[in-house]
Amino acid sequence: MDIVPDAVTGDDRLHSEEYLTQFNTDNYLCMYAFFEFVPLFDFIIEKLVRIFVENKSRLGHDRALEFGAGPSLLASFVLAQQVKSIRFSDYTPSNLAAVADWIKEDPGAHDWSDLFNHILQEYQRQANCGSQSVKRSDWEKQLREALKLGGLSTCDVNAVDCPVLGGEPNQYDIVLSSMCLEVACVTHHLFKATVKRLYALLKADGLLILIHGRNQTYHILNDRRFFVLPVNEITVSEALQEAGFVDIHIESRDQEADAVADGDGIMVINAFKPKISA
Repeated sequence: MDIVPDAVTGDDRLHSEEYLTQFNTDNYLCMYAFFEFVPLFDFIIEKLVRIFVENKSRLGHDRALEFGAGPSLLASFVLAQQVKSIRFSDYTPSNLAAVADWIKEDPGAHDWSDLFNHILQEYQRQANCGSQSVKRSDWEKQLREALKLGGLSTCDVNAVDCPVLGGEPNQYDIVLSSMCLEVACVTHHLFKATVKRLYALLKADGLLILIHGRNQTYHILNDRRFFVLPVNEITVSEALQEAGFVDIHIESRDQEADAVADGDGIMVINAFKPKISA
């Protein structure tokens, strides 16, 4: 059953099912090959690593959900060092296929080595590892094992019967969603409803991490213009508070609009489900 309201009638921005035919996974992955030239990557990596370093003793170690991950393994690479199992979900089959190729070590799979090395350097800096060696091969092995154990799944915020969002409550120690909800949700009402569904999936004292563009209305890929729901610090904070989250922390970085997106910043957000749920 589709619960998408007719919110973008007359709008030339692509959305929902058009991702299945118009989104180009290979072109999207090319962006990661030049991550060192995109300042937002440094900000995301620094803040993501900091969340895990600063909350290490508070976090559970069993299961995590990455919701709407696209073909990117940036966040899961860090997640896999914290939990045994990662359920990796996305709307687009081609994105899941790209991840499956990496898990199988297919020769044609995207090479994440440079980005993974950069993440490791940031982790060593923040965790004060000193002379202790942190090997990329060990982290990659843990990532493959976590993804195999958790599995790859399709997801859709616009479907009331989404098997991921409708899953067993209180099952994940960590839920992470990066650059997804503002792309998938066509209204702020649906955005808030989805945050509440993610809340239900978390264990008590579980961690939610969200990464969003700020005040963005579109992004361009392969010369196609895709819809983005504009959100900002206030929008996200309200959604988290209404869902019941506590210890909400939002880090923002300003950025100018460019040729592929019109947002004015990037946000990395983390919040916890209360130890005793209301």
